[in-house]
Amino acid sequence: MPAARATLEVKAVAGRSVVTGLTSEQPLRLLAPSASDTAAWVYQSSLGGGFIGADALELDVRVDEGATLFLSSQASSKVYRAADARFTLRADVRGTLVYWPDPVVCFAGASLTQGLELSLAPGARLVCVDAYSAGRVARGEVWAFEKMDLGLRVDVAGKTVVREGVLLDPRHGPLHERMGAFEAFATAVLVGVEPPADVKALSRWPWGAVLRAGAASVEALSRELRAALGPSVVRLLGDDPFARKW
Repeated sequence: MPAARATLEVKAVAGRSVVTGLTSEQPLRLLAPSASDTAAWVYQSSLGGGFIGADALELDVRVDEGATLFLSSQASSKVYRAADARFTLRADVRGTLVYWPDPVVCFAGASLTQGLELSLAPGARLVCVDAYSAGRVARGEVWAFEKMDLGLRVDVAGKTVVREGVLLDPRHGPLHERMGAFEAFATAVLVGVEPPADVKALSRWPWGAVLRAGAASVEALSRELRAALGPSVVRLLGDDPFARKW
């Protein structure tokens, strides 16, 4: 099955960040509500509420110099039972990108392969939060999915500064035993943004920083990430994108 494609372009126009190009194919949808002059806000959505069957989605994003984009999701990225889905995000960032979707939720028996490929020009800024959870915990589905394969690559000025992958597969050992009491994890990459102070799992580099977090629930993880990164995001966007979400 060919991948469903979507494209998004944001430019600086008369001092504002404006969505100047937006296309999408079913089942992927992009919603661009009105936002502040500081940033364009776009939300990923889906006609089916998530990934089903062999869904394959590709999203290409460009943020021009002087423009700021907040790219998130309407809700958690659900991967339904028996799905074997793929999602790829490719971003060309010359301005500022805050990519912060809700955590991925794989249902029991589902599989997801996801790749985030972010390329930053010199002077570009990035906050990228890549998070995933144990599944539908309220339904008793704790690390019960078939496979989750997550890849993340960040290039700055043509040089790869972050390249990592997370492969969770019960064939390598029972996931619920290996993950312990944790039900949600996240990796956050910051480029051109002052990293938070007093965060234990933070590694600093000449180009930026990487923060890693784990928590006993999605709600606890969200609180931890918002406490650490929220002030920086508000300064970049001119508003708090989560103030009315929870």
